[in-house]
Amino acid sequence: MSIAVRVSVWILGVLVLISAGVAVMVLLQKQTLQQQNQRLQNNINEDQASLSTLSTKASKLESDAEDLRSKITQAQQAKDQVQSQFDDLKSKSDALQSELSQANSDRDDWKNRVTTISQERDDLMQKLRNRPTKIVYRTRIVHVPSAAPAEDQNGTSAVAVDVTSGQGDQYWASVLRQKAALQVELEKERVDLDQAALQVVALKKENSDLELSVKTLSNEKDEIIQKIKYGQDLADNLSIDLARSRNDQKAVNDRADKLKEQNYELQSEIRDLTSSKIELERNVSRLTDEKDSMQRKLIETESVIQSRIDDIWKIKESLDKKLTENAPTTGTSGGSMELPPIIVNTPNNQQEVSSNPAPVSGGGKTEGSIISINESNNFVIVDLGQANSSVGIANILKVYRNSNQIATLEVIQVRRDICAADIKDKSEELKVGDVVRL
Repeated sequence: MSIAVRVSVWILGVLVLISAGVAVMVLLQKQTLQQQNQRLQNNINEDQASLSTLSTKASKLESDAEDLRSKITQAQQAKDQVQSQFDDLKSKSDALQSELSQANSDRDDWKNRVTTISQERDDLMQKLRNRPTKIVYRTRIVHVPSAAPAEDQNGTSAVAVDVTSGQGDQYWASVLRQKAALQVELEKERVDLDQAALQVVALKKENSDLELSVKTLSNEKDEIIQKIKYGQDLADNLSIDLARSRNDQKAVNDRADKLKEQNYELQSEIRDLTSSKIELERNVSRLTDEKDSMQRKLIETESVIQSRIDDIWKIKESLDKKLTENAPTTGTSGGSMELPPIIVNTPNNQQEVSSNPAPVSGGGKTEGSIISINESNNFVIVDLGQANSSVGIANILKVYRNSNQIATLEVIQVRRDICAADIKDKSEELKVGDVVRL
């Protein structure tokens, strides 16, 4: 197998390995991206579930807040109603208090009047007891004034009566009538005083009831104020919780948006990787086709090489046979020997040439390589022939390895694609693959 075929096979294998590695890497990246996409999808689902939970909680908190607002409104209305009732009762209490004060003042006035009347009666009775009776036996005309008796400086009534005998009864009768009238008026004043006292007691009782009602309403007002304060605090707490839940919902929405963006980016990367994978699969398919083509070419090359090897073996056998036949008579200089004629293909037909023909001039390559070495007979086979180069019998060929000349060859036989050459001198052992130049 030639070096070019080996290099081609090696390059093809390397390309196949690279394509397989790239395909495996793309597959692993795709699986990793799919796993990341699945995790992101799970995170999105969890965030959506938590978002729905937070939304439910927020709606519940909003409904609770609405209920509390309605309760606060009702409590405020109840407070206003209680406050109005309290104000009404307060005004009634003030009115009753003023009426009670007026009744107390009236009672004091009546007491004063009763005391004054009692004192006047007592003074009058005392004056009547202490007044001496004058009896005049001569006839006198008594002038009794129709008006009330005049009062003296002490307030007592002084009656100027010129009595005769028998006329003092009228005076005493008038006094008794005045006394009876005063007693009636006194009893009336006492009855009025008792009624006023009863009214005062009723007013006191009503005042105490009103004060109790006012205290009750004050307690209810304090309770309502406490309830309103508690409702306001609860509403504030619910508002804070609602604000927190809204902030949490906003954070979850932001996170969901970020995850969606990352998901879109990963999907775009997956699409890019999928397109890259498709391109790589196309490249792999193309490389596979090229590999099949190169395998076919390799098979063809192997068949050509095998045919050349067969030609080489034929040359070797003919050379061995010729050397064996001419062993006693061979003694020419330079180790040259007679070879059987070689068939050369010309453009028109095939013709035989002698074992020592003239050099054939023609175009073609001027560099080849050693494809076989016969150390026992001291010759090599080179892949330069009449069809691909201008090599001819007796041409001198030089062998190089790593740009250093290591041997000199002389062509002894030429075929279509190969030639045989004796080894003239060498500085190193020759190897298959060494470069040969004309």
